[in-house]
Amino acid sequence: MTVRSEKPIDDPEWQKLPCDEKVQHKLWNARLAGYEECGKLFASQDSSKSGEFEDYLDLLPRFAMDANENAKEKGLEALLIFIQEAHVARTTVGDIVPTLVSKCLSGRPKIKERAFDILLMYIEIDKNAEIEDELVKGLENKQPKIVQACLELLRKGLSEFGSKVLPIKPFLPKVVPLLEDRDKSVRDESKLLLVEIYKWIGKQTLMPMIQNVKPIQMQELQTEFDKLDLNGADKPRQTRFLRSQQNVKQKQEQATASSGGAGASVAVDEAEADAQEDLDPLEMLEAVNVLDKLPKEFFEKIESKQWKDRKEVLDDLLTLLTQNPKLASDGDYFELVKALSKIISKDSNVPVVLVTAKCLTALAKGLRKGFKNYAIAVLEVCLDRFREKKANVIEALRETCDAAYPSTNLEQMAESVIVTLAHKTPIVRQCTQQFLTKCFAMATQTTLPKKVLKIYLPPLIKNTGEADPSVRDSAFESLGMLWKCLGEKHILPNITDLDELKLNKIKEYAEKAVLLNLRGEPRSSAPTGASAAAAAPSKTTTSSINSATMTKKTSSSTVSKSEVVTEKDEETPSPSTTAKPAAAAAKKKPAAAAKPAATTSEPAEEKKREPRPPKASVPFTSTVSHTTPSRVKLSLTSSLSPQLSTSTNAKVDFSKTRPITAPTSSIKQSLNKTQSFTQRPNALLATQSILSTVPIASTVRRSSLTPTRSPLLTLQRESTSNRGSTSSISSTTTQGSIPSTASPTKASRIPTSSPISSPICGTISAKSRIPMRSIPTLIIKKSSA
Repeated sequence: MTVRSEKPIDDPEWQKLPCDEKVQHKLWNARLAGYEECGKLFASQDSSKSGEFEDYLDLLPRFAMDANENAKEKGLEALLIFIQEAHVARTTVGDIVPTLVSKCLSGRPKIKERAFDILLMYIEIDKNAEIEDELVKGLENKQPKIVQACLELLRKGLSEFGSKVLPIKPFLPKVVPLLEDRDKSVRDESKLLLVEIYKWIGKQTLMPMIQNVKPIQMQELQTEFDKLDLNGADKPRQTRFLRSQQNVKQKQEQATASSGGAGASVAVDEAEADAQEDLDPLEMLEAVNVLDKLPKEFFEKIESKQWKDRKEVLDDLLTLLTQNPKLASDGDYFELVKALSKIISKDSNVPVVLVTAKCLTALAKGLRKGFKNYAIAVLEVCLDRFREKKANVIEALRETCDAAYPSTNLEQMAESVIVTLAHKTPIVRQCTQQFLTKCFAMATQTTLPKKVLKIYLPPLIKNTGEADPSVRDSAFESLGMLWKCLGEKHILPNITDLDELKLNKIKEYAEKAVLLNLRGEPRSSAPTGASAAAAAPSKTTTSSINSATMTKKTSSSTVSKSEVVTEKDEETPSPSTTAKPAAAAAKKKPAAAAKPAATTSEPAEEKKREPRPPKASVPFTSTVSHTTPSRVKLSLTSSLSPQLSTSTNAKVDFSKTRPITAPTSSIKQSLNKTQSFTQRPNALLATQSILSTVPIASTVRRSSLTPTRSPLLTLQRESTSNRGSTSSISSTTTQGSIPSTASPTKASRIPTSSPISSPICGTISAKSRIPMRSIPTLIIKKSSA
């Protein structure tokens, strides 16, 4: 069968027709030419209120429903120009949009694209509500292509205009069931739309509304959610604006020009923040009366003596409340709440109490303001049950109290809370005060007037003096939150009886406090009273810290200056002897000692070094025995004391040395020869030089050596005693560093062929056969003094 295509007929008659007649011509090429001429005509009008637009109002539906695909494409292009330029285009929504949804969204790609442009342009000219309604109706269409196109258009409009222009509430309940549609393209597009919704309203708002989704689909959605970076590249921003939002667009352009793009979305972010604050997830759900869905034997099983029966029926109730997060407030929940409260107050089974607390939490969240008739009774039993010391029970009860509080206020629950603040169990008082702290964080000067404040302050102040530290700290935290919320001028006059330590504790908690909104989230901006409160404790605490620091500095400087004055009066200062007199002087005359500190600190350091005279020194380089060089010097000093007394100014204490039994005549002869040859002033150092040149011919076992000090350690000690100077050797330190441990009985058994064999070998066993190694000594430079 041959298909005959419609061929253009060369008829010069239709070309002479005006535009409005061409678009109604029976020939498709005549209509196509008419649509092109209409597009040029619409674009050339100087005013949006031109009369030419009104002449084509009745003909516009033909532009969207042309039977020829080529002509329809040109007609949609002309229609887009008309809607963009004409002021009267707003009146055509009811005639044009249904036709676009039913005739164009399922067409070929170019026609579908033009239809998208027209529908988005309708949104831009402030007909967003009408377009959204038509798209929601399109989600119920029997053709999968139309449903998929409506989902795609909703996603595109939400991405460009944002959730404030295109509210999510009307279409979200229709989108979730489409995740299970038979057509794959519909399922995929539904998932993409939910991901876009997640960007705008967040997980906390979206998840309760999609909790009935199948686990596999939920897993797929969760995977897509986890890929998003809502604080970075995936953060949603409005990129297209309504005609009525041109001021927002100008602000964005100015911010982009001034800050180079950094502040481009300041105004948009503020608008989106407002939109998210106004969005309530429960408002998108239908209220359900769960009382009608309770099993008949519910109240019988909930009072069963078997804890498993009680828990089973409570688990069913929790499942029912979870599946229906929004509850109908017109039901009578008195009997249900009474039965649950009885379990909280009297049941001893922990799993049963946990499930009951979760049920009460779900009831309070589902009823919201409708829970006000039961809130006080529930709070009383939950606060009293805080005596349970199990952490999971306390946490579940705390969630119940937090859920019940929005349906009441601080004034209504004051009587019940004051009783628990004086409870005999400390943990009840602690948890009650922690609950109050969160309530105070959500309060304002309107919800917490002076008369209510005066009810809570006395028991809280009293608990700041309790013996239990947890009760004290939670009381300070509550008072600090009150300080943060209301300000110093409202709290300070009521706590003047507290000492300074407690006041500082309250101010410390006030600085850490974070104010919350009614949802329990941190406030974006604190009120005037709160900001003043935040500034006041910070300033006061800072001044107190500064004063404490100045006091500490003054006392430390007084002690240090007293030490300086005391050390000036002493001839030979030392750390052990100057510490006590310095402390005593600081106590007796702190003011007098503080005056000359600035001028006497440097001279005092010089006078510390004056009592020790410079020591003569002779540089030498030699190799000495590894055994006991300090004992060699010690023994020689004691034996040559008359010569040392005339050649050096050092004071030698001979009382600490032991007598040397070995003969010293050969040592004296060697010393006299050395002094006559070198004319060195220090006999001790000359002796060391001689001793270092004489090899020690002895074989000793290392295990038989007496523990000795190395020359390096001896010189380090001498350097410490000389205040860091290594250029002189103190004979006093040398002599007293290591006392002689020579044994006369052992020394008599060893031959004294060497001048120094007696003092060294007196401490060595004769049975040793291992030769001793030698180490080089340090090079002592001449003192600069």
